[in-house]
Amino acid sequence: MLDKRYQVFITTSGSEMQPERMILAQTLVGMGFFSWGLEQRTPLSTAFARRQIDDCDYVILLLGSKYGEQSVSGVGYMHLEYIYAVTKQKPIIVFMHDDPDARDPNLHDDKPELREKFKDFRKLLQQEVDQVFTYRTMRDLEMAVRLNMTQMLERYPVSGWVRPQNTQVLHDEIDKLKAKVMQLETEAGKREVDPFLTLPKVAMHEFFVFDYRMHAYQDGNFKELKIQKQMTWAQLLSVLGSTFIHPTPEEYFSKRMNEYLNETGLNDARQEMPRAHAVARSQINIRALHSIKMQMRQNDWIIQSGRDDRQRMLWQLTPKASKLLESNLLENDRAFQFQSS
Repeated sequence: MLDKRYQVFITTSGSEMQPERMILAQTLVGMGFFSWGLEQRTPLSTAFARRQIDDCDYVILLLGSKYGEQSVSGVGYMHLEYIYAVTKQKPIIVFMHDDPDARDPNLHDDKPELREKFKDFRKLLQQEVDQVFTYRTMRDLEMAVRLNMTQMLERYPVSGWVRPQNTQVLHDEIDKLKAKVMQLETEAGKREVDPFLTLPKVAMHEFFVFDYRMHAYQDGNFKELKIQKQMTWAQLLSVLGSTFIHPTPEEYFSKRMNEYLNETGLNDARQEMPRAHAVARSQINIRALHSIKMQMRQNDWIIQSGRDDRQRMLWQLTPKASKLLESNLLENDRAFQFQSS
């Protein structure tokens, strides 16, 4: 771990968590993590917090016994930062006090409605987040951080920051492996019989209908929705195309589609929940995703492009698809769909 550093965004309810935050930050520094976060929040600081979340490797929620200061929407700043981290698919870990009621009365919200929101938020985290750990004392918190942040690196590996003097050796080794893999892929490709030759091609204006699931947030609570959505193949190519301009791992098909559904799903959610203010955890149906990938391959929009250093299959846009992206055909189709929806 000494050769790598990781950025962690810490979110708390406010200044009453300063003692715990200091223990957390000190422990993280010794483990190779740089910590970010804001204690004093305002509407103007929200954009800054989001930029920090965008750039971080992991997000830590430190929950004591307060819901904390609320935004103008009535949702707490910590709650909003959690929702944003979920929409960005950041690995999240929660350290919460085991018995909030036992904490000093000065460390609780004064208003009954805020205390109720705290209980609801605590329950939501326990339901939604896979990595939730409790503590009672500062020593408990330190030990929980030391044990579980190490496990987070194993469960959710990220690139982090590597010391510059070590990168050249890594790059040289990667280049050698890439060359070898490309050679093997070329040889294997000559022998491979494509099982999708019988799949008919589709026109750009044709619709593809698929299902996806999401969490929609309304009044501080969430509900899982199952949505049926239709998009033209021109729209799908526009969404996915820019991701595969260069050779990119196969897993980015789902990553980019789910990001797009998170970005645009609020209107879908409001069909069922008119006051919904955010959506997260959008997940496209796996069979639909497979159909999209195979159809794009059959239409000669994507092609296999070897494997990376982790042996992940790489895909890349074809010259044919690149020309389509550069033309105004996709823009015109997208504008038509928005006008007719």
